[in-house]
Amino acid sequence: MMKRTTAWLEFADRDLEAAKKLVNYEYLANIVIFHSQQCVEKCLKAILEEHNQNFPKIHGVTKFYELARKNTNISLPISDDELDLVDNVNIDTRYPANFGLLPSGFPTKDGATSLISIAKKVYQSTINELKQS
Repeated sequence: MMKRTTAWLEFADRDLEAAKKLVNYEYLANIVIFHSQQCVEKCLKAILEEHNQNFPKIHGVTKFYELARKNTNISLPISDDELDLVDNVNIDTRYPANFGLLPSGFPTKDGATSLISIAKKVYQSTINELKQS
């Protein structure tokens, strides 16, 4: 694995670990969701890096996934609905009302748990795929 790829995965792992440590505190569910989203995004960037693919400086996991699918042989077990969910929480969990607070208010522990499970799945699959490529 290239050094840049490993760096992206290290940061993804740190985001995932932060999310796992905070998930039991419902008050911090928005932070858990943010770190889960960041983990997924960094995994996709790691895939693109490993395949020498340029990517835009955005936070759209759907766009990164499309680039990875188009330009690499890697396939991750994430559905379009999960990609949409991860994309939708990026800004929504970081800013108060009028700047993107989720329509239903603050995220819940259940919502945070759902995002962590997606992030775990993407992270482990990314590691496995990159080891095989």
